Amino acid sequence: MKKRKLAFICQKGLETFIEPIVQQFEKLEQYQVHRYYCNTQPEIIAAVKWCDVCWIEWANEIAIFATQIYDLRKKGVIVRLHSYESLSPMPQQIDWSVVDYLVFVAPHIREIVKTKIPDLDKRVCTKIVPNGVDIDRIELNKELNPLNIAYVCNINHKKEPALALQIMAELVKQDKEYKLHVAGAWQDERYKIYMKYMAKEMGIEDNIIYYGFVQDMDTFWQGKGIILSTSIHEGHPYNIMEGASRGLRPVVHNFMGSRELYPASWLFNTVNEAVNLVLLNKCTDYYDNIRKYIIDRGWTLDNQIKQFKELVDKAGRKGK
Repeated sequence: MKKRKLAFICQKGLETFIEPIVQQFEKLEQYQVHRYYCNTQPEIIAAVKWCDVCWIEWANEIAIFATQIYDLRKKGVIVRLHSYESLSPMPQQIDWSVVDYLVFVAPHIREIVKTKIPDLDKRVCTKIVPNGVDIDRIELNKELNPLNIAYVCNINHKKEPALALQIMAELVKQDKEYKLHVAGAWQDERYKIYMKYMAKEMGIEDNIIYYGFVQDMDTFWQGKGIILSTSIHEGHPYNIMEGASRGLRPVVHNFMGSRELYPASWLFNTVNEAVNLVLLNKCTDYYDNIRKYIIDRGWTLDNQIKQFKELVDKAGRKGK
């Protein structure tokens, strides 16, 4: 049987989310898989010329260029859009007529894009495929200490880190042992200056621990009992899923779309509500049920790959 040539095309530096998916497709015998993590036009041209099916990760400049440089009607084409692209004019510049499937990670992101492209569903077939975690590789934490709060994200304006400081200031009033463990790189030096200054002003600088970019996240998660997210905008974030899969109790700022993703008991609107969620005492069964929630929603890598395989198998078969 002739193998279909499957090219994963992604802007270099943004391949974190696609790499686990590529690795899974490499295990399947019916595909010949190549990675094209690139920034230059010749690299993109080489990718689309080589493949039978191209998977374009992110609906950004790469997707704009790829859909315009070559007659992709002869190819199977899948574009996956996460969240940041939905707030930009980039999806409007993509030639959707040559794309088989536009994949969204969450329904609310599709609705945001449709406010800018009202006839999107007439231009391209859209699908919702939530992100998935490799649940078989993730074990429940042996120790879940609610005084140790995980804050896993690169620090930028979208993550609203100032809100995390406000929450910590109130928690430390309740118990000086609360610690915020921050795993992520600084993406804006303003926040580095602000957070270190403000934590000192609040008297909580010893309660905020910065790890920078963490390579070994399995070790980082150990001993944490809560995953805090203060983001103002997300698609279907991995940090919450990964923490919940280990049994950490999610405390999540109520961003648009979060109510469709998570139970109300995970969400907060105000600092006081966040503090009250953190202070809740729960039994061990509660933590087991948090992991079960992720599995029951189908947010696993196996389920994600199954859905992606169906799209790849269909892409380009009927012509455009």
